[in-house]
Amino acid sequence: MHSDVALVIAGVLAAGLVAQILGWRLRVPAIVFLLAFGLLAGPVTDLVHPDDVFGDALFPTVSIAVAIILFEGSLAMGVAGIRTAGRTTITLLTVGSVITFAGVAVAARFVLDVEWRVAYLLAAVLVVTGPTVIGPIVKSLGLHGRLGMILEAEGTIIDPIGAIATVVVFQSFFESSDSSVAETLLTTFGIGVGAGLIGTAILVFVLWRLLIPDELHQVLTLTVVVSTFAVSNHYAHEAGLVAVTVLGFLLASQKRVSVRHILDFNETLRVLFISGLFILLAARIDRATLTDLEWRSILFLVVLVVIVRPVSVAGATIGVGLTRAERIFLAATAPRGIVAASIASVFALRLSEEGVPGAQIVLSATFTVIVGTVLLSGLGARPLARRLGLLGDDGAHVVIVGSNDFTMALAEVLGREGVSSSLVDADRLSSQRARMRGLDSWSGSIFSVQDVHEVGLDRASVFLAATSNDELNALACRMAAETLERRHVFQLPPSRPSDSEIGRISLGLFGRSAFSMEATAERLDDLLLEGWKVSATNITKEFSVRDWQEQHADGVPLAVIDGKRHLHVLAAGRRRSVRGGERLVALVPPRAE
Repeated sequence: MHSDVALVIAGVLAAGLVAQILGWRLRVPAIVFLLAFGLLAGPVTDLVHPDDVFGDALFPTVSIAVAIILFEGSLAMGVAGIRTAGRTTITLLTVGSVITFAGVAVAARFVLDVEWRVAYLLAAVLVVTGPTVIGPIVKSLGLHGRLGMILEAEGTIIDPIGAIATVVVFQSFFESSDSSVAETLLTTFGIGVGAGLIGTAILVFVLWRLLIPDELHQVLTLTVVVSTFAVSNHYAHEAGLVAVTVLGFLLASQKRVSVRHILDFNETLRVLFISGLFILLAARIDRATLTDLEWRSILFLVVLVVIVRPVSVAGATIGVGLTRAERIFLAATAPRGIVAASIASVFALRLSEEGVPGAQIVLSATFTVIVGTVLLSGLGARPLARRLGLLGDDGAHVVIVGSNDFTMALAEVLGREGVSSSLVDADRLSSQRARMRGLDSWSGSIFSVQDVHEVGLDRASVFLAATSNDELNALACRMAAETLERRHVFQLPPSRPSDSEIGRISLGLFGRSAFSMEATAERLDDLLLEGWKVSATNITKEFSVRDWQEQHADGVPLAVIDGKRHLHVLAAGRRRSVRGGERLVALVPPRAE
């Protein structure tokens, strides 16, 4: 038995990794592949039975994993994220939730033909839009700014609201309780908020007073999150989801201690948990649910996607300042995830124990909606966003640290080639000089959160640190690598006073060396003083890279601009083939102009 559990866990981890890589390579949300692998492992091949493998530990484990995912989402978003999302988030959580609840209840009553109390329970379950699905979709699309924040904020905060609503509906219609609805709500939210406050106070106090070593910060945070969740749930059903959400928001908004390293750790856990949970979720789906899909279940899904969500968004976004394209995308994006599945499974079991007709319908309808909305959003989000013009240049933006002669010349050429760029420099005179040349230049610190947002690092495809200070370049690259993938983070090669000195420096402290190891800041300045220029040359079948090299034997290739106007910086010591139709950006001597 133990070997079976280990084998299943290993298989789930491997499948999750493959799904994430496929999603990254094919630019499709990994959720689609996770769902496919789970269906293949469970109902299709009948190889994995999560309930048999994990037994009674399955649902507690799923609950803890969901709690950690919610904590990570609220921590990453913080109060600043909620403010960016603005009033739209509040109206979606209030007006939108009420419309969704009513619409789902009516659809369940008349389409699925269940009694009203079962319809209300199903409506409470499906009022959520899971961050386990929304987050990966937003990240894969590169939706930055208000729209991405709105979707993530709605998905993060609506989960505990939906869970509590399900508890209230169940207690009101299916079991006798001395507590009123108001008392249940006050108790649940009170315990959840109180536990979140206490957990935040403990974490901040311990980290602020340096009571434990740095290597235990993540372990402490994980312990506090799980303990806060478990204790809250012990005293009130689903209060734990409220507690961890509050804990994340409060920890992100405080200013006493840095939580960046904690966020990095939790982001790793989030990827692992989402991958594992979605595969196990799909593997739990009964084969009969796939083979015996009735027209009622399909029609129920269609009503939710085509009518309920659009009406909900239309009612919640009146007068909030969203564009028509943003409202359409919101209306089309409401995938359900792990929370809906776990809540439906738990309460379907309790309905069966109570002998209520329609218990299986709640479960099958929920899983039909989950699979349908995940596939629709996962496969359709990118084409829809592109059609609505929400992807913009799809990340074709370059952030360059340093406003000097070389970076300004490079930015001018990139601008003429249709690649946007932003220069940032702490020296006001240098930034002003760049602005006088018509460039997008910012005077400030690249280490400032506000400046990073203004220069567009969160939507950049390339980061280049090109100052004359090697240490500043290295620090800037380490900071940028927290937002971008390391393969997109470059700096000018460090100067080499002596081979022995450079040998003592860990290359892991630097970003990827751009251009060539000889293209140091000092060398580039010397070449520009000698009259060298940055230029872009069109590579064709008639004029190949070899032809260019013959004409520019001393030239320094810098980057390639492909047919989609994406910039590919040439890394030192690595070759990249240049195909016909692409533009080669290079530094060339004056005689070669």
